[in-house]
Amino acid sequence: MDYKQYEELCKLESKRHGWGIILIARNQLRNYILNFKPRRLLDIGCHNRHLEKTVKEWFPEVETFGVDVVVYDVKPTCVCDGALLPFKSNFFDFITIIETLEHIPDYVSCLRECYRVLRKDGILFIQSVSCLSRHAFEGDETHFHVLHPNCLERLCRLIGFKCLEKGMINLTFYMVLQK
Repeated sequence: MDYKQYEELCKLESKRHGWGIILIARNQLRNYILNFKPRRLLDIGCHNRHLEKTVKEWFPEVETFGVDVVVYDVKPTCVCDGALLPFKSNFFDFITIIETLEHIPDYVSCLRECYRVLRKDGILFIQSVSCLSRHAFEGDETHFHVLHPNCLERLCRLIGFKCLEKGMINLTFYMVLQK
């Protein structure tokens, strides 16, 4: 499959699954945003930038950036897949990866890039479908990985993150990591 075919598949799956509006761990993310008060937030897999709008409702002072591999109805700040972020090191205070990590072919490089562009004590908030859910491996052809929260936490610790919190809501897990 070439990129053009993948782009069309993403647009089709986006409509079918309601991408861009799936925020299961909403209260947890809101609490971290309000307590941490980030200056700059990066949303990896921003789709139509709904999350950025929501975050600005909670904390209007934050400057938001969004990246995605596909341009949907709203253009991202940058078109990229997260494995090579075009930002300076230590640039962001907060990064979100909501229902996206399983779509990134080289998600380990993406996590390393998150570590690089986060400032010291910055927060990485991940939400993803758990490997315990059939939706992780059935029905969405744009999924490259099936993620287990414990394995992901070990990988993130190896990269240098510290896990502040993790949980499971309806077979969707969230994880809050700090650099």
